[in-house]
Amino acid sequence: MRRLWQVGLLMVFASLIAHAQETKQPSDSWIRFESRVGQFTVLVPQMPSQKLEIQQSTAGPYTTHLFTAQLKDTVFVVGWIDYDTKFKVVAQNELNSDRDNFIKQIKGTLVSSKETTFEGYQSLEFTAETSSTIYKSRVLIVGRRPYQVTTGTTKGIDDSANITRFFESFKITQPPNQ
Repeated sequence: MRRLWQVGLLMVFASLIAHAQETKQPSDSWIRFESRVGQFTVLVPQMPSQKLEIQQSTAGPYTTHLFTAQLKDTVFVVGWIDYDTKFKVVAQNELNSDRDNFIKQIKGTLVSSKETTFEGYQSLEFTAETSSTIYKSRVLIVGRRPYQVTTGTTKGIDDSANITRFFESFKITQPPNQ
């Protein structure tokens, strides 16, 4: 199940990084995006595109949600999975699997990783890289729902102010049903 989520993120990043030079939008025009279904808010440089997939698995169906926005050489993604109630979510295993599968799918290398908390929720922050892109990511577990907040920036570009703005603006508005 997690593999499909990571494949979805990889496809989003690959297509958007390839077209990064085409997006020219001033960094001061960010908007507050709210997902009532996702129960979060975040600042993004433009209205994000949405991708939703429902998949079947041996542990039951699950739904993957991805929201993607782009600014010049950086892609901003927020995603989460809603698992079937029969699927057992073990927080630390989920965090580690999401990180490891993401790195495997981008064919990247783990640069750093640390366990932390975010708004009181168990979280893992990591940085990974490929030959052309630096990825910064936070994975957190809220109830049974894993979220991933990720940026991908073309190597050699310093977009730390926008990346910080994106990560610091992400807020859970209401915990999902447990």
